[in-house]
Amino acid sequence: MALALLTLPRVKEYQSIWHLAWPLIISNLSIPLLGLVDTAVMGHLDHAKYLGAVAVGATVLSFIYWAFGFLRMGTVGLTAQAYGADSLQQQWQMLYLPGMVAGSIGLLITLLSPLYIQYAVSFMQSAPEVQKLALSYLQIRLFSAPAVLMTYVAMGWLLGRQNSKGPLLILLITNISNIIFNLILVLGFDMASDGVAWGSLLADYLGFAMATWLVIGQLRHFPKLTFSWKQSQAIIHKLLALNGFLFIRTLILLFAHAFITAKSGQLGTDVLAANTLLLGYVALLAYFLDGFAHAAEAICGRIIGKKDQLGFYRAVNAAGLFSLLLALIASVSFYALHPLYIQLMTSLPSVQAAAIGYASWVVWVPVISVWSYLFDGIYVGSAQSKAMFHTVWIALLAMMLAWFSADPNNHHLWFSYLTFCLLRSLVATALYLRLSYRQAWW
Repeated sequence: MALALLTLPRVKEYQSIWHLAWPLIISNLSIPLLGLVDTAVMGHLDHAKYLGAVAVGATVLSFIYWAFGFLRMGTVGLTAQAYGADSLQQQWQMLYLPGMVAGSIGLLITLLSPLYIQYAVSFMQSAPEVQKLALSYLQIRLFSAPAVLMTYVAMGWLLGRQNSKGPLLILLITNISNIIFNLILVLGFDMASDGVAWGSLLADYLGFAMATWLVIGQLRHFPKLTFSWKQSQAIIHKLLALNGFLFIRTLILLFAHAFITAKSGQLGTDVLAANTLLLGYVALLAYFLDGFAHAAEAICGRIIGKKDQLGFYRAVNAAGLFSLLLALIASVSFYALHPLYIQLMTSLPSVQAAAIGYASWVVWVPVISVWSYLFDGIYVGSAQSKAMFHTVWIALLAMMLAWFSADPNNHHLWFSYLTFCLLRSLVATALYLRLSYRQAWW
């Protein structure tokens, strides 16, 4: 086992990882770029409440949408394994079964939104004027829920079939149009945080239209498509087992980030705005590293479907070397350029001063977090969702113990967040070694 773990990647593995990763990195970058543009537009308005409202609203929305991120993650791993086994029928089932679930959940999120969004905004414990604006933002954005969740499934299915350029097109269409709509509605029509919400709603449906077009193009190469409940039962059982752990894991992960935002709001509007800017860079990093993690998802799933043991470890090691190099570049870059980044994001002097004062914590996030991103990708591709669940609940427990062990202030809040990142990486690495020792990938 030890020799297999240390198997050096060949040029072929580096090329395979890079071939899948570069479109994913570009497409992923468009997501935090959108957030940074929204932050910059809100940060240059005349009051920090607009920036705070978008931060609170986006956090609640992330909690709702990302809770169902298993629709993408579960689809990738099982589709990739079906692709590696050359089973077209299972690939088709891995599209329509999660797709129907995603559409149904999306409709429920929209229809039931009046029952829960007021409580969700109140939970964030921000200033009353921020809560009012955040509530209006969410009332608009949640009408895109069916489109967003079905797009998750389409992107996961395309990636599972080793097609990373499809998700690139979907996210570029969604996020570039979102940036354009937001600039027009906020700066052109003076709609502030509501303009960001309307722009995002329109962009989500454009992205869904692109996803639908790409999937139909792929299905033209399939033989006659059939719907069989009997054949689907085994897939449904796999999805339930896999997605149950993914769902709980995602809720825990989102709670951790919502906790950071909520505590930031309690420490003051300027602290909330400053932490929003700094967490924007963390999001940028996450989407960078997720490019290699998502490539590992698709490749590892395909290799497991083919039952190629040495190929699996070569692919993991190639993705690991790429990820580590990127994390080191990200840490050095933020250390050197964070004053410029903060000035670009806001012109409010009090927010600038607060953000610069806490920026040193962010320098360490890339090198601490890198392994959690990489191994999450491997666990998704290999359908080892239980391991992902263990990484986050242990990390959350460590973060809570760190936060409640001292007087509340923003330096201690960042220390608690880094504790979460560190434990998540350590546990993910330990579980990878344990699963490899037990040959559980096969």
